[in-house]
Amino acid sequence: MQGPRECAGQEDITMTSETAKPPAPAPLQEERYSPFLRVTFRRWTKWYLEGTETFWPVSDLVIRFFIGMWFLRSGLVKATDWDTALLLATVEYPVSWMSPTHAAMTGIAIEILGPILLIAGLFTRPAAFAMAALTIVSQAVYVPTTTNLIVSAMLIWYVLHGPAAFSLDRVLAFGFKSSALPLARPTIVAWDWSREHLAPIVMAILRLWMGVTLLTYAGVIEPPVAVMTWLPATIFLGFPDWLAIFWAVFFFTGFGAVIVSYGLFFLMAAFMITGAHPNVTLFPFLFLAIYEAKGAGILSADRAILAWLEKNILFDRDYSEIPDRWPHVVVVGAGFGGLAAVEGLKRLPVRITLIDKRNYHLFQPLLYQIATATLNPADIAAPIRSLFKGDGNVRVLKGEVNGIDAQNGTLTYGDGSELSYDRLVLATGATHSYFGRDEWGPFAPGLKTIEDGVAVRASILNAFEEAEASDDDERIKRLLTFVIVGAGPTGVELAGAIAELAKVSVEREFRTIDPASARVILVQSGNRILPAFPEELSAKAAQSLEDLGVEIRTGGRVTEIAETHVRIGDDTRLDTETVLWAAGVAASPASKWLGAKADRAGRAEVNDHMRVLGADGEAFANIFAIGDTAGSNAWDGKPVPGLAPAAKQAGAYVSKVIEAELLSKACPGPFTYKHQGSLATIGRKSAVADFGVFKISGAIAWWLWGLVHVGFLTGARNRVTVTVNWAWSFFAKHSGVRLITGKEGS
Repeated sequence: MQGPRECAGQEDITMTSETAKPPAPAPLQEERYSPFLRVTFRRWTKWYLEGTETFWPVSDLVIRFFIGMWFLRSGLVKATDWDTALLLATVEYPVSWMSPTHAAMTGIAIEILGPILLIAGLFTRPAAFAMAALTIVSQAVYVPTTTNLIVSAMLIWYVLHGPAAFSLDRVLAFGFKSSALPLARPTIVAWDWSREHLAPIVMAILRLWMGVTLLTYAGVIEPPVAVMTWLPATIFLGFPDWLAIFWAVFFFTGFGAVIVSYGLFFLMAAFMITGAHPNVTLFPFLFLAIYEAKGAGILSADRAILAWLEKNILFDRDYSEIPDRWPHVVVVGAGFGGLAAVEGLKRLPVRITLIDKRNYHLFQPLLYQIATATLNPADIAAPIRSLFKGDGNVRVLKGEVNGIDAQNGTLTYGDGSELSYDRLVLATGATHSYFGRDEWGPFAPGLKTIEDGVAVRASILNAFEEAEASDDDERIKRLLTFVIVGAGPTGVELAGAIAELAKVSVEREFRTIDPASARVILVQSGNRILPAFPEELSAKAAQSLEDLGVEIRTGGRVTEIAETHVRIGDDTRLDTETVLWAAGVAASPASKWLGAKADRAGRAEVNDHMRVLGADGEAFANIFAIGDTAGSNAWDGKPVPGLAPAAKQAGAYVSKVIEAELLSKACPGPFTYKHQGSLATIGRKSAVADFGVFKISGAIAWWLWGLVHVGFLTGARNRVTVTVNWAWSFFAKHSGVRLITGKEGS
């Protein structure tokens, strides 16, 4: 029985003196710290920092909400009972420098307007300052409470730190900073400086305050009674003295903010459940959430540890600090597979260069919604650089690769620039394939890029505009005939969206033509649409399309596409000026760059570990191909489909293979594609979904399709805007992006 197989030097990579392929790259070398130690520390630290950055906006919103509601409830009670509010301001907590009437009015205004601004994250710092002042005054001249202390501490921190991303302040900051409003720019700059430099000082003061409180509770120190009023000792009721001293040491040293936060959270909850302090409120837990997310502040052990990690493990501050001795992994293509590979590799001690001919990552499954005027290009695309702005070892280059020298480990891009690599991951995607009839391209554009989507949108909308302006009945019929070639998911979704655009969205906007009379014809050479789906789902999809008025032509191969017509077989001619291609794709020329084996679609053949096979059938030791670039039969012996989940799985798998090589670990088993299901939508009310055992159609499948696609989008902004646009389109039955731009619109 064989032992675990090593990724480096495995038996399916045969190297002889006659081969032109370079030897397998060396694993990570021993340095000051072992590879295992460096990789483990780097991965755990990156996971923690990324997780904190991801969840902090949500935590921040929750904290602001509960603080705001605490104030707002008090303000509304006083506003509805002015006599009581005036009595309190006169007798219970009089303010010597204000009349009772003014004090009551000021307090109510702060308790009502302040929380609204705090929760919305608008003018958060002034609102927090006013609310903190009110709380401190209440603590000083009225009944002192622990809740007042904790809330005022959090508000003081907010004055200097400000809110997180889910706030109007952060949304509007960039616009105000570059605006002509007086003092806008210096104010935003001052707030940013305060967040970076003053907030950590306040956090350090607060943790020392907590340390003193714990020592006071344990009886180690005995401050005057006046000072005791300002120490929230009651939140630690039930703690043994030794336990209070234990946690005080953590606060004083600033060590283990995460340990302190979670430890105290569970201890306080446990003592609360046992009845040691039944009156504890939610606010100490919210304070601990801030401490966990933002750390112990200046002069803390945690900061010193993080500085050491950044210098010796992370190297995330400046790319120039990344050691040259770290292996260089080059990923070509920022599609789903390329991003998945980088995500899996970025926590390792490697230098990563991600190169793409565009500066954005595009969510291609929704590209047809740009073409049919439902979404904006920015809704389904994200700048690549923004995805890795926190990863100092990831460099992004914009350039088109045009050659690879496998022997010397270099590739060329752009105008001849050269880039060396230790490992190369090819995720270059696919383009349109006209099956040898490239002359059809100008008359039948496909959908692969944002430019394609905008151009197709222009041609569809122009067809309606030109029909409105035409007096030629024959040309009007030709303009209002839309032919989609290919009835896979893209073709089906295009046909349904165009039919709804014509019959619903623009139905009453033209005067001399009836958009609802437009013909949408879906052409498929096979005997049914959606051939990759089960027959029952294909039939339901066909019925849904026909309900929208789409004509389906199956069993006929397109033999000619010209400027004014499409010919199917030898006998059928369709007069049209708008033809859209969704029939086939071809891989990028990556296999040609390497002189590698390729399948009929041009995809580079790969072995079980996604290594590219050379023309002689031997694998390149350090070159991988994934996604549409790779010809893999890892789906139970069948070709892996060109789907986003397949590319992501392959990218994640290759990152594991490279990690195993670097650490001389046992290699992962052969790549196996796990099919997660297929979905296709038809208009705004129907879809089909195939999950193997479970097959769904209709409205339920449509909702599921929407959830899946929103989940796959990159970035919270895109998820929100797509959801809002879909909701608008669904309820208003209106497509709001009907703009004809670029050369196509002139």
